Amino acid sequence: MQSSSDNTILYKRPLWYYIKNNPRAFSLGMLFLLVTNILDGVYPLIMKIAIDQIETMAPLSAIGKTCAMFFAIMAGLAFTRYGWRTNFGRFHTFAAEHIRQKLFRHVTSLGPNFFHKNQVGELMSLMTNDVQSFRQAIGPGLLILADGIIIIAVVLPIMVGLNWEWTWKTLVFLPLVPFLIWKVMRLIHSNYKVQQDKFSELTGVAQETVGGIRVIKSFAQEDNRTSLFNAVSSAFEKACNKVARIDAFFVPVMEFGVTSGSVILLFIAKDDIYSGAVTIGTFVAFHRYIQKMVWPMTALGMGFSYFQKGYASFDRIKDVLKTNSDIPDDGTIEIQKFESLEFKNVSYKHQDSTVYVLKDVSFTLHAGESLGIMGPVGAGKTTLLHLLSRMYPLKEGQILVNGISIEKIKQESLRKTFLLVPQEAFLFSDSISENVSFGLHARATEGEIMRMVGIVDLNKEIDALPHKYDSQLGERGVNLSGGQKQRLTIARGLIMKTPVLVLDDSLSAVDTRTEKAIEAELSKSDSTTTRIIVAHRLSSLKGVNKLLILKDGQVEALGSYMDVFRTSPTFQKIVHIQGKGEHHE
Repeated sequence: MQSSSDNTILYKRPLWYYIKNNPRAFSLGMLFLLVTNILDGVYPLIMKIAIDQIETMAPLSAIGKTCAMFFAIMAGLAFTRYGWRTNFGRFHTFAAEHIRQKLFRHVTSLGPNFFHKNQVGELMSLMTNDVQSFRQAIGPGLLILADGIIIIAVVLPIMVGLNWEWTWKTLVFLPLVPFLIWKVMRLIHSNYKVQQDKFSELTGVAQETVGGIRVIKSFAQEDNRTSLFNAVSSAFEKACNKVARIDAFFVPVMEFGVTSGSVILLFIAKDDIYSGAVTIGTFVAFHRYIQKMVWPMTALGMGFSYFQKGYASFDRIKDVLKTNSDIPDDGTIEIQKFESLEFKNVSYKHQDSTVYVLKDVSFTLHAGESLGIMGPVGAGKTTLLHLLSRMYPLKEGQILVNGISIEKIKQESLRKTFLLVPQEAFLFSDSISENVSFGLHARATEGEIMRMVGIVDLNKEIDALPHKYDSQLGERGVNLSGGQKQRLTIARGLIMKTPVLVLDDSLSAVDTRTEKAIEAELSKSDSTTTRIIVAHRLSSLKGVNKLLILKDGQVEALGSYMDVFRTSPTFQKIVHIQGKGEHHE
């Protein structure tokens, strides 16, 4: 867990934060880069010496020594280049891994309100594209920038030492560089943020289209979705092109400002060479240094470009990291044994809404009992379960577990006690066995998996698959039918053997025979599982001790089957619709 001071440093000075946390890799990378540029700056002088030796017909032994020196410098360059690449690579990949994990942990800690406001595609873009852009800034971007500055610091004094007059005349356009960089960087920063927003929108549309492909095909909306995708993709293309047009100014402007020095050199050096004031070797070395100065000017532009893009991405990452959860996990108590659950005058309305989804709901449930919840669509049944599992923040009323407010209980402990099998079946791209064992610390035994799958009547269908229980499921279980996914989700809940099993209309796609098998498993003599079952079918609630009927978010009736039938018009209507005589059983 990071301290608030660490987060402050990260948000204000992310580069310094990662240098402080990985000083060895950063320092070695910079040291090797410095040595590399010193050696690279020296070797044109060696070439000068060699050319002058040849021009003056120096002895072969002298030329041999110069060649050996040149070879030693090239060997040193190979070693130091390897050194800065490996060390600096460790530095920026460490930073990317850290920020990616931090972002992932934070996002998974946020409540549903955050996910209602942010598309999945946008969050995926943050964790991949924006993290990569930030890595490029403090990795290659910083490296290029440092490389350019060091080369200037090494090469410029050597050029001055060779010939001061040549230096200032050939680099006359250099003072224009800072102004050009400042001007272009401002444009890049604003436009790159727009580009990233368009990329997030594109990712969101693509993810939603692929995820909802069955619905799209069912309604014959392929052309409409394609048109939407093309429009969003075109907007992203335009944003990219705008950034590219601005970014493209760097190299031509920078190279013109410096390479023009080569032309200037030809004019100003001729008299010195003719008079013998300078040697051919000096001219060749100086021209090489002018060429070397092309890269630092370009590097300054590229480095600042990476920084502007990366820090624009970091601003987006920072905005998410600074988002506080509306359901903070501040509890310290762990549930050792479930004894009772009590709702006391619980009311709830969604954020930015004035309409109550639940209003003054109260009931009590003791260990070993079972509670069935019924009501019309929109009565607040699922909302009640989400409040119990702390998916939604509780602002009015109290929910007590063993007499303790749920805000004081660790969320992990609470959710391990009240295992919610949701209405929407969600399976992972993994084997059937791993999906059934999802909530366990380790994969369940094959016998236990087969028993649970048998209870939900899926064993024959799984045995017909080529790899049986090791068969891989597609994304969200796409290669299973809706009923198969729901039954597999129930098996995943049954295998957990939690104190309280909460089924949110999870039996809707289960036939009567399977429903009875599940009921038998939950009602075994050695079972101490408390049950909360939301259902629309009377058959799903036959074995419960209590019924809670909700209407318009309020408790219409609470009690036994017969008590509720006598007092609840809603329940009477349900019984009448689903089959007369149910109330006599």
